[in-house]
Amino acid sequence: MSETDNHRSPQTQPARHENAIQTRYDELVRAAEAAVSVYTPAEAMDLTGETGIVFIDVRDAVELPEGIVSGAIHTSRGRLEAHLVPDNPRYVSDLDDATEIIFYCTSGAQSAFAAQRARELGYDRVGHLDCGISAWKDAGGPMHVIDDRWW
Repeated sequence: MSETDNHRSPQTQPARHENAIQTRYDELVRAAEAAVSVYTPAEAMDLTGETGIVFIDVRDAVELPEGIVSGAIHTSRGRLEAHLVPDNPRYVSDLDDATEIIFYCTSGAQSAFAAQRARELGYDRVGHLDCGISAWKDAGGPMHVIDDRWW
């Protein structure tokens, strides 16, 4: 066996694992969005300050110095279920009075998945911010700057 036999040629595609998901990522995002409300930045801004509307930032903590939506709660996507399930000690009690939960992330995909997961956990009025915090900032949405690095 020659040394080159151990390497694939650039044109050869690796075999797919037999259990691999056949769905493309953008299709997964669209499916998540179909299950929840999708808010444009302007629509979401109209809801800021309304009683019962809770914004949840699902970005990783290292992304927070860019700022968060004013009044938002932070819970990373990886800890989402712990914060949404009432019998968990990490449950976010601010959700008790929520009439709608709007998730957001950097660009919109992770928040769509988070909203879909919240729906699966029994929350009936959930949505996500289309195009994420980037679009929110571009639209002039109110931001709170995080200047204390507690993470």
